Amino acid sequence: ASDGQKFSLSVDQQPVSVTKFDLLPNPVLSWFTDQDTAGYRIFALPKPLMPGDSATLEIKTSLTNPGFVNNGYRREILYNGTFTSAGIPSIGYDPNGELESDEDRKKYGLVEKPDDLPPHRDPYGEKTMLFNDDADLINFECIVSTVPDQIAVAPGYLQREWTENGRRYFHYKQDSKIDYFFNVVSGRYSVLRDKWTSPKGEDVNIEIFYHQEHHYNLDRFVAALKDGLSYFHQNFGPYQFRQVRILEFPRYAAFAQSFPNTIPYSEDFGWYADFSDPNDYDYGYYVTAHELAHQWWGHQVVPNFTRGSNLVSESLAEYSALMIAKQKYGPDNVQQFLKYDLDGYLRGRASESKKENVFINCNRSYQWYQKGSIILYGLQDYIGEERLNSAIKAFRDSFGMKENPPFAGSYDLHDFIQTVVPDSLQYYMEDSWHKLALYENRVVTAKAKSIGNEEYEVTLTVKANKRYADEKGAETDATNMDDYIDIGVFAPDKVEANGKKLTVPLYLKKHKLTAGDHTITIKVNKKPEKAGIDPYNKLIDRVPEDNRKEVEF
Repeated sequence: ASDGQKFSLSVDQQPVSVTKFDLLPNPVLSWFTDQDTAGYRIFALPKPLMPGDSATLEIKTSLTNPGFVNNGYRREILYNGTFTSAGIPSIGYDPNGELESDEDRKKYGLVEKPDDLPPHRDPYGEKTMLFNDDADLINFECIVSTVPDQIAVAPGYLQREWTENGRRYFHYKQDSKIDYFFNVVSGRYSVLRDKWTSPKGEDVNIEIFYHQEHHYNLDRFVAALKDGLSYFHQNFGPYQFRQVRILEFPRYAAFAQSFPNTIPYSEDFGWYADFSDPNDYDYGYYVTAHELAHQWWGHQVVPNFTRGSNLVSESLAEYSALMIAKQKYGPDNVQQFLKYDLDGYLRGRASESKKENVFINCNRSYQWYQKGSIILYGLQDYIGEERLNSAIKAFRDSFGMKENPPFAGSYDLHDFIQTVVPDSLQYYMEDSWHKLALYENRVVTAKAKSIGNEEYEVTLTVKANKRYADEKGAETDATNMDDYIDIGVFAPDKVEANGKKLTVPLYLKKHKLTAGDHTITIKVNKKPEKAGIDPYNKLIDRVPEDNRKEVEF
């Protein structure tokens, strides 16, 4: 037993028991009768399992709440809103249970622990999937029972439902192989049902399981699913399932997680949020698009266990969601999404306690989420959305639904993308994937004068600069800077009938800028209000607030 979890194992119907082992070094002081083993157990098989042999492993497990824990709360088994991985233990030693902090390890006489995955093209890393090393793709089927007034859901298609001995049963079966990555959810749900139809006439059932009082933003979730299914199908390839489901769970945790055709989604992520102001950041729509994208990036293409491979799943999902936002709001109105990601990346690197890896070797969430979205969005802006998507689709075609190794790494995605980037923009690939490049662009002055016929001449003085940082944060100037950077001039925002403000660019073009001051003169056909350098925050600029300035007359 470990913290409310109990399990027993049998192999080919023969019970197996825990072998004796000691925790070394022995703790000087322990509050426990038995030594704490962090839930780690070693079982002796009835007979040795030789290479090529097979056996049936049966696990009986129970999760209970015998009291309360000292650090927070247990959230798996709840009165209404259970969300669990069924308490099935992982097989093998898990180094994630070890102390990570350099300070803590030094305190206990342990050597520093490297936090990088195996290097690129490592044989073990390429044949191992990122999210688990217990299995590759599996056949999945389960029967779940719950109390009579709740609905239990797991990945797969519902085969039948029945009531027996005061319990409500659900039988799910997936008819294609999936990653060994599943969940079980149970709650008193209301269910919204809809469908999306592919260009070939194939229906995908949409189901949203929600707490009946949290019905406010269901239309946003449905719109994001339909928009995402259409865009991802057209640009990256077909959706592999006949259904997609979103399931609300209590806000004891604040995240969403994408399992095969089943997406548990915390009630704290927009179920009862007030989006009545159309200018607010619509994270409900965006997060739904991101989680749907994982059905392609994470489930169709499963990353391998090498350095930087998280970007295959997370950066591509972030990029995919940004493309949905771009399609919905227009390219001139995604700046709030880009600024949100830029701020998140800058906060992450500012609090880095060890070292910052370059993107292709990323090992932190602020790198594969926020930095990845900025890099890929910026790249499609440089080379064109269609061209970048064609490379990503070719990557998906090569690794999608692959049952045998090698599985996909960050270097594979990089190589597919690099083939469609022209020589003139290879510096961007080098800066964004292989270096830590930081911009210091700002507007010094922005002045305009009328030149008749409702035309205006705008004169901008801007300062451009780029610096390179090493993994410890030491910086040097980029002496060879000669980069394409947006220069923009804007009219006052257009306000739609519902109050939504839309950016109105009068001029937006890329200028090739070296480091230093530049004076740029532009003619526009309406009275300008603001002007800027990299005004949409497509580059990683440490002080993005000074990229725009009010125009003086």
